[in-house]
Amino acid sequence: MHKYACIITDYMLFYKMKTVISREVTGTEIYNDFFNSPSVKSECTVDFRNNEFFKKNEVSFHWWSAEETSLHRHNFFEFFIITDGSAVHKLNGKTSKLSKGTLYLIRPEDCHQFRKAGDGGCIHLNFCVTCERFKALCDALKIPFDELVGREYLSAKLSGEELKYFVSRARELNVLSRFGGESQASAICAIIADAAAVVYRSGVIAEMNYPEWFTELLEKIHSPENIACTASDVYKMGGFSAPVMIEYFKKYTGKSVAAYLRDIKCDYACILLKNTSLSTLEISGRLGYDSLSHFNRIFKEYIGVTPAVFRNGSLENPKK
Repeated sequence: MHKYACIITDYMLFYKMKTVISREVTGTEIYNDFFNSPSVKSECTVDFRNNEFFKKNEVSFHWWSAEETSLHRHNFFEFFIITDGSAVHKLNGKTSKLSKGTLYLIRPEDCHQFRKAGDGGCIHLNFCVTCERFKALCDALKIPFDELVGREYLSAKLSGEELKYFVSRARELNVLSRFGGESQASAICAIIADAAAVVYRSGVIAEMNYPEWFTELLEKIHSPENIACTASDVYKMGGFSAPVMIEYFKKYTGKSVAAYLRDIKCDYACILLKNTSLSTLEISGRLGYDSLSHFNRIFKEYIGVTPAVFRNGSLENPKK
């Protein structure tokens, strides 16, 4: 158990900022003079229970420009994405410079801090989730929770399209923040699930001995903006004919292109069913299925029950 120097009274107060860009995004008051107090100059712990939205919904989101933060820990998991500029990041005693497109997962036991990198600023997104909720999301994603959080460092470099996707989803949250409540929390959950999948995928692919081009192809297929892609799209992205690409997929994944796409789409559907209020029709459309009945059949073949039954949680151990 870590011994902390102090507990911050609101989970967003640890930022020492010049420019706040997300008052409308988060709806949370920022106290710019908070760090003028000597009591927060040392290592701090940020406690989600002191923020009402976070405490109630188990997730939270903010997006702003910060010059620096204190050295701090959390009692929750935090994803951050640098959307513009760069920053010096100190994590567990090691310092590195992070650039635009960096995605990082910070665990409760991690101790980190942001500082300015030269004269430029840095804008970043933060998606936060309680330990219990994150474990549930990983279970829905079929991501081994202990394996994921047990890695030394958890980061990924987003492609231009992936970064564009996350920024677009964050902008959607700007609108939802005006309504708050369940719809906003569901949307945050879905983005966190996307971020977790990207970080986990990055680590797994790095351990495989795939050719570079195949690794890049898998990263494209798994990226949220391509979740609706078809086998024909995969052939085009890979730059090979259908027979050649099918042979490569069987060689490297043991599955056909169609089966591989089915699996990742059904896994993603599980996340949306459990963690958002999207209808089954909306989910099937987001995954690229033109027919709801076809999606229902594919989902049942893969999971073992229909999407409606899965959402209601009546199956304790769905088959894979």
